[in-house]
Amino acid sequence: MLTGRETLGSIEQSLSDLRREEAELTKRIERSTRALADLQERQSEAYRDLARFRLDTDAAGALNTRLDSAAREARRLLDKRTSDYKVLTEQLRQCEAERGQLQKKRAELDSARDAAENQMDELMEAVDSRLEKDSAYQDQLKAAEAAQATAEAASVKAETSRRDRDEKGKAYDDDPLFVYLWQRGFGTPDYHHRGLVRSLDAWVAGLIRYHDARANYAMLTGIPERMTKHAERCAETARQEQEKLAEFSRNAMTDAAGTDLVGSIEAMSEEIDGIDTRLDELDRQIETLSSALADFSSGEDSDFKKAEDHLSVSLQSDDLNELWRAAMDTPSPEDEKIVQRIEDLKERIEQVARESRQDRELQRDFGRRRAELSDVIKRFRSKGYGSWESTFSDDRLTTVLLGELVKGAITGAEYWSRAERAHKRRKPRGRKVAFPNGSGLPKSMGGFGGYGGSSGGFAGGNGRPGGNDSFGGGGFSRGGSFGGGGFKTGDRF
Repeated sequence: MLTGRETLGSIEQSLSDLRREEAELTKRIERSTRALADLQERQSEAYRDLARFRLDTDAAGALNTRLDSAAREARRLLDKRTSDYKVLTEQLRQCEAERGQLQKKRAELDSARDAAENQMDELMEAVDSRLEKDSAYQDQLKAAEAAQATAEAASVKAETSRRDRDEKGKAYDDDPLFVYLWQRGFGTPDYHHRGLVRSLDAWVAGLIRYHDARANYAMLTGIPERMTKHAERCAETARQEQEKLAEFSRNAMTDAAGTDLVGSIEAMSEEIDGIDTRLDELDRQIETLSSALADFSSGEDSDFKKAEDHLSVSLQSDDLNELWRAAMDTPSPEDEKIVQRIEDLKERIEQVARESRQDRELQRDFGRRRAELSDVIKRFRSKGYGSWESTFSDDRLTTVLLGELVKGAITGAEYWSRAERAHKRRKPRGRKVAFPNGSGLPKSMGGFGGYGGSSGGFAGGNGRPGGNDSFGGGGFSRGGSFGGGGFKTGDRF
């Protein structure tokens, strides 16, 4: 059985190892890229030597000037590129260093939090036994349960009234004449029209029996609002009673431990959450810098491409091709040496370029695998799978499956699916007297911030299942009319 923190720690360590390998590969590609540029420069020099040997002084000078110009511009671009590369490398180093420090601090906090959580777990039975005999705690437990029951009932009634309003209010809302008079405030002090308009409105009101309908509709729309406010007040009362209950539990745990374990755990969890937020920011920065450095190392940046263009245009010119053919047609000892040098450099350039292409493909594969690992880590954190209560029944998550994920044999989605199936939540010890349903427990141990597992309100249909009782014993009976007599519209003209 693996703990969530062991599993998450293994994945994070694998990601760190993969990043180190990727960084080494990036450096190797950068060295190959620089070597390729150097070989092209040396090839250009060889062509200049061949030009000086084969051409008269004036022609050779013109050719050398053109080659030197291209080489100088290429060198200028490469020097600028080297400077930019150093800046990016330093930024990445700083981000990686900060990330390493934060990871170390997070590991220390995790260890301290684990110790506090385990100590708290060991004391659960003793705290339960103490509170079972505490009459003040038992009285508060009853008060919290009663407040919760009231809040749940109020929530059910508020939801019932909202459904009745939606169902029975449809006939009113669909009648344009009723809506017209209602929006004008007819029959209320807010209606200010006089003369012919008032007379016509009164005539329309008589046709559709507006006065009776208005009273019914006002009650139909007003009751849900009042019930919702009542449910909110009950929910707030329940929360307050739950907090009082949780305070009993936390105080009893503090007495048993000799220190505020709950407060310490929550403080460390908050600090860890802050570190995780910063780690996410750093990961995004590292991703951006790594991508930029990957472009640099593979020669995909604009400066390298410009430098490459300057050299390749000169090397592929008609004049140099002619020099090559002439040297091959009329060989001499000096010609042969220069031609052989050019030939060797050409082969070396092709070899370095081939190796660089292979490394760049491997680099792209590294990037894909790193992204998969990063996504799994984000999912673990968002689901709280690194908490004390999380466990995994599949030990392969940190061995075989993790190895396959690192190698790219399975995707992050496949790994995550296996992790979800193996995930379980362990329960704290004790008889759940002190922390009923997680009330007052730290979140990392399954706490929910309030008694009954609810940290929010009770409105919106979150009451007891099947609770269809009406508020005050009355309420809306389905299928009938509201306030007596039906409301029929559209058939009086």
